[in-house]
Amino acid sequence: AIFPQETDGEPSEKDALQPGRNIVAAGYALYGSATLVALSTGQGVDCFMLDPGLGEFILVDRDVKIKKKGKTYSLNEGYAKYFDPAMTEYLQKKKFPEDGSSPYGARYVGSMVADVHRTLMYGGIFMYPANQKSPKGKLRLLYECNPMAFIIEQAGGMATTGTEAVLDVKPESIHQRVPLILGSPDDVEEYIACVQKHHKSS
Repeated sequence: AIFPQETDGEPSEKDALQPGRNIVAAGYALYGSATLVALSTGQGVDCFMLDPGLGEFILVDRDVKIKKKGKTYSLNEGYAKYFDPAMTEYLQKKKFPEDGSSPYGARYVGSMVADVHRTLMYGGIFMYPANQKSPKGKLRLLYECNPMAFIIEQAGGMATTGTEAVLDVKPESIHQRVPLILGSPDDVEEYIACVQKHHKSS
């Protein structure tokens, strides 16, 4: 992610400790059977693929938009023992829908970039929540959560900590950790509703 410099002279820690709303550009690279770059300068998201013959990146998807609602969820369920009641209820809703609709499929690579990219392209929700072992979350706000949140919001999706938009969090330290839930807006809003329900009852 790239932030504007707020101070004169040499860049300082203060320049880095800005909320994600101040980001001017963000992107990620994904290497596999093809090398892909997703990039946003605040005017939508474009995807580029490396052409090995030309040695250049070619625009392959312009102004990518995430689906309003997906069909998959992505998180490490190995930590289910440590999930809070809101996350447990949300997963139950995805696996056993009360309205008779099809359950969500589970997709989890374990690489955040790969999991977020799939969520961007096909819709759904990616979750790395806080839990009993990591009460502040595991992913770093400034250089893991903010760039992905910026990309997802630019594509029409949502990114939240559960209590506020990721891009609105005011960082206090370079390596600060936060929970991260992002993806299709309908799916993220349903998760937020579960969080709010449990906060009211606690």
